[in-house]
Amino acid sequence: MKKDFPITIAVVDDNALIRESVKFRLNSLGYNVVMEAENGQEFLDKLHVNKMPDVCVLDINMPVMDGLETTIHLKKEWPAMKIIFFSMEDSSIYINKGIQLGADGFVAKDAPFQDLNNMLLSIIKQSQVA
Repeated sequence: MKKDFPITIAVVDDNALIRESVKFRLNSLGYNVVMEAENGQEFLDKLHVNKMPDVCVLDINMPVMDGLETTIHLKKEWPAMKIIFFSMEDSSIYINKGIQLGADGFVAKDAPFQDLNNMLLSIIKQSQVA
């Protein structure tokens, strides 16, 4: 994932206010939010017609298709995409299940925004080493 241009990110969350807030903050930090979706199915549909983003910031609890099921599809069809669960569900059951399915990290929605940035920086650094 070594790049000289901004890391591309998708934000998938059923709450429009959260999507807009995360998009605004990430763009202000120099990332490039290229895609948004309100559930996993909408995101998968968009991926079939758009260029894959480097990272997906993915809510767990969403209608239609939740983050866990979405992760299964992403890792099968777009295995290079990095996934960060971004959720109020900070239960270790969800976190462990997400990691087992292939998620690259977890950030609680009520954590300071810097935690999301730190997770992104960590994932980017790991990808450049690999």
